[in-house]
Amino acid sequence: MKIPSEDVIQADTPERVMATIDAVARGAHDDKTIATAIGDLDPRQGRYYRRAAEVLGFMVRESGQSVLTAAGKEFASAQPPIKRGLFVRAVLGNPLFQRLFAYLESRGNMGAARSDVIKFLADVADLGADSMVKRRVSSYMGWLEKLALAKTVGNRLVFDKLPLAVPLVHYEADDEPIFPNRYDLKEYQEQARRVASKQEAIEYYVDRAKRERASTSHETLVSMMAERLRQRGTVPKANRYVDLSARLNEEDYLFEMKSTTEDNPHSQIRRGISQLYEYRYIQNVEKAKLVLVIENPLPKKNQWIEDYLLNDRGVLLVWDGDGKFHCPPSIRRQLEFLS
Repeated sequence: MKIPSEDVIQADTPERVMATIDAVARGAHDDKTIATAIGDLDPRQGRYYRRAAEVLGFMVRESGQSVLTAAGKEFASAQPPIKRGLFVRAVLGNPLFQRLFAYLESRGNMGAARSDVIKFLADVADLGADSMVKRRVSSYMGWLEKLALAKTVGNRLVFDKLPLAVPLVHYEADDEPIFPNRYDLKEYQEQARRVASKQEAIEYYVDRAKRERASTSHETLVSMMAERLRQRGTVPKANRYVDLSARLNEEDYLFEMKSTTEDNPHSQIRRGISQLYEYRYIQNVEKAKLVLVIENPLPKKNQWIEDYLLNDRGVLLVWDGDGKFHCPPSIRRQLEFLS
């Protein structure tokens, strides 16, 4: 779907959006008082900054006044270094920034010319009147640079790196493609229709994911793998049902993590296989490599499952034996990021 104009950020600087959150925490409650608190601006500019904080999830309007959400209260009470991390996480949780960030990531070290970025953002978002498009694109590009998410090399904007404050990029919208290929509006619309027809199955997997992610061992596996991927310069991503995904060296990977014991690997692996195949289908990435990550090595009585996964199902098996990931030697080259 196209990002609506009301969700397009018009604030020029992220620093003043952060100041807006703090101003509301101190008692500013409308556009005029916000504008005065963050730099003696006019109320119109105060509205832009207030709206930006709302789009990022830090504030809402109640009875005509601005109030902080739980995320806003956490930000306002945090120390400065923590504040910046919380803000960057919110930015990378925003749908339009996610699209732009993924677009830049896809361009690799060549980056994107300003004209490319304008064309892309104007296609996937309603940026308003033609006269406003360039200015709003400038704001988005400027935000990524100021937050050290991208850098200008020559006359091109280049993806920099995922900051330590963001373990992985989380997509809240089920219909947002994790692995876009064409980067045009039609692709986003097609994925929205695809997901809408499978919403019942997705909700089933979301409910299951909530239960599994409550497990410390499950989250440890996700964190460990995400860090391996980050070290390789890629961006680990997840949504409400996909545990982890990444695009590395032009290959797409989908990961499913399963907590296992001596008694339950067979049933857990069965669940993981079905989930991975359905995730690949829902995300419409038929060539994505499927990776099943289990908590413990397979017991001897279940050793046959390794051959079944690798040679019959084409699923790559990984396990955590001692705080380090292991895999069968035959697939080590496909999973070089584990080392």
